[in-house]
Amino acid sequence: MLVFLSVIRINTLRSAVQATKNAIALGIMASALSIQSFGQEFQAKRESDRVDLMQAGKLITSYHFKSGTKPILWPLMGPDNVRMSREYPMVPDSTNEAHDHPHHRSLWMTFGEVNDVDFWAEGKNHGEVVHSEIVKTAQSATSASVEARHIWQTLEAKPFLQELCKYTVSGTPDERIIDCEYILKHVDPASKEPIHFGDTKEGMFAIRVPETMKVDKASGHILNSSGLTDGKTWGKPADWVDYAGKATIDAKQEHGIAILIHPQSFGRTGYWHVRTYGLFAHNPIGVKHFLEVNPDATKKQGGYMLQPGQSMHMLYRVVLHRNAWTQTVGDEHYQVFAKSSPELK
Repeated sequence: MLVFLSVIRINTLRSAVQATKNAIALGIMASALSIQSFGQEFQAKRESDRVDLMQAGKLITSYHFKSGTKPILWPLMGPDNVRMSREYPMVPDSTNEAHDHPHHRSLWMTFGEVNDVDFWAEGKNHGEVVHSEIVKTAQSATSASVEARHIWQTLEAKPFLQELCKYTVSGTPDERIIDCEYILKHVDPASKEPIHFGDTKEGMFAIRVPETMKVDKASGHILNSSGLTDGKTWGKPADWVDYAGKATIDAKQEHGIAILIHPQSFGRTGYWHVRTYGLFAHNPIGVKHFLEVNPDATKKQGGYMLQPGQSMHMLYRVVLHRNAWTQTVGDEHYQVFAKSSPELK
């Protein structure tokens, strides 16, 4: 009888040990699968005419090689899967929004006067920014990015500038972040002639917000880091600006778009060309058009001469979020952004 009980106990112990081993193995497999899934949280997917930047399979934005006369980011998908830029002119027959300023294409970066050529507007005698190559894409558990090269040239293909840019998406479904970084250089490093950027308000890093978000005859409101609001933010320097309101006509929840300029960015003390009709832009170069609201800047010189061998390095952060920012929320986000470093070299 004692022998029989001992055998039972040994078999029971062996079964318990094996069960423990199985549980550990399953746990390791589950952890591995979890890590693998987490590692694919963000994706950069190449297509023939664009690169889609996604989170958990949902589109955040697409880098389009060409829209009109330049590469753009469109759409901008915010929390709750809300589209957070104007659809026109990418959707020519879009409804319930103004069909003005066809060069206002979602999110873009151009300038109104480079060697007397207008890259801001579109049409005859205007310049174009040409996508030349995808340098690389990257994806991880925390972000996805695309790095690309552009050439700024006349419609007759006379080149002026070479551009290296990088777009990185991160954040959470509740608050999406798009970091936008640019380096502009002379197209010919051996040239002895500088590239001239004119003194104009038309530029440079810009978004056209949804029709229902604009301040004019809509639900929108604007706040900058100095505490100025709505139309008073135009032409003023600021570390960040938040543009918020309803992203759609029937929206019950407000959403907002914030743009922050990094402290190491070229022209960080430049003026904001942010309009109550929906244009949302930062201009690091222009001065004369903003003097009426900056009387203390009368001695400041506008325009810029980019010498061969020099570069202009700009870094902006776009935050797509719920509700309008308060001063405290904006300052907290800026402090976090200010501690980061530019990535392009």
